[in-house]
Amino acid sequence: LFLSQRVVNAWPGVLAMIRILALTAVATAVPVPTTKYVVKLRNGVEMPMMAAGTWQYNSSEAYSSITSALKAGFSMVDTALDYHNQDGVGKAIADSGHPRESIFVETKVPGCGLDPSMKNVFDCYAGTKKDLETDLKLLNLSYVDLVIVHFPPISSMITRSCNNWSGGCQMVRAQWKAMTEFYTEGKARAIGVSNYCPSCYECLEAMDNLTMPMVNQVQFHLGMGTDPSGFVSYHRAKGIQLQAYSVLANSVTHHASSEIVSGNLTTSIGKAHNKSAVQVALKWVVSQGIPAVTKSSNFDHLQQDLDLFSWNFTAQEKQLLDAHSTPKGSPSFVCARGEAAEVLV
Repeated sequence: LFLSQRVVNAWPGVLAMIRILALTAVATAVPVPTTKYVVKLRNGVEMPMMAAGTWQYNSSEAYSSITSALKAGFSMVDTALDYHNQDGVGKAIADSGHPRESIFVETKVPGCGLDPSMKNVFDCYAGTKKDLETDLKLLNLSYVDLVIVHFPPISSMITRSCNNWSGGCQMVRAQWKAMTEFYTEGKARAIGVSNYCPSCYECLEAMDNLTMPMVNQVQFHLGMGTDPSGFVSYHRAKGIQLQAYSVLANSVTHHASSEIVSGNLTTSIGKAHNKSAVQVALKWVVSQGIPAVTKSSNFDHLQQDLDLFSWNFTAQEKQLLDAHSTPKGSPSFVCARGEAAEVLV
């Protein structure tokens, strides 16, 4: 009875200590990135609508940017073997304190013939297998959530198409065989491509036991229209999710288009919603159901890049944005002009 009474007397102090410890844990816990806004890929994997990109960053810049992006609330990062910064990206992920499964990691391997270390351009299978393992090693991860082929094979840069006579189809199929094996081994939750044209898919469709790409990352930004060259409708019909790069029309100059960041249309719509012109351009992309890759070294800008879903365009604003025709752009610089539209006919 004496011991029980001492426990009862001490209980308020114990409760107070528990509350202090709980509050301390909450205050020091690392916030988990948001994954609310996603698209579902054909295999059921959910991919966030916004990714923090690292193009043109060296390893230390990538580390700093991705560290800030994860703190800002990004739940997806985008890198590539030929960005030469995957070690910095991997370190940022490891140092973030976030559970691995809360961060969607996308990376890339070069197209056949575009990796300088690949001695034989027709040995795409072995070269791609090596590059995929190098991705994991540099990122210091056991798996990635999405890995994509960065470009069609080197021959397509000349022919503007994947075709048999140039050896393009042979290279596409060899590379995709390595990609599907990587996927079935559980080293990637999803696989895809970038800058692929309909002719490249035609090469793949001749393969046995085909797993078609789940994603095609292409250029897509305000000014290109809602279905440039028929790419959007073509990929929807194929069940392939498009993902947008160069969302500020910065693929050629490497600088955001002034038409987007300071043009009358984007700035006036932004002002009406107390948002920036960049937010207007990004929101227009994701409102098409197309996830976007953006980047910044500025924490405030990264937070703004995620503030796209708490507000909506008016019907008139959407109509004006959809009809806007500058700056110009093409989904893939590799494809012959109008190739997608011709396939659709």
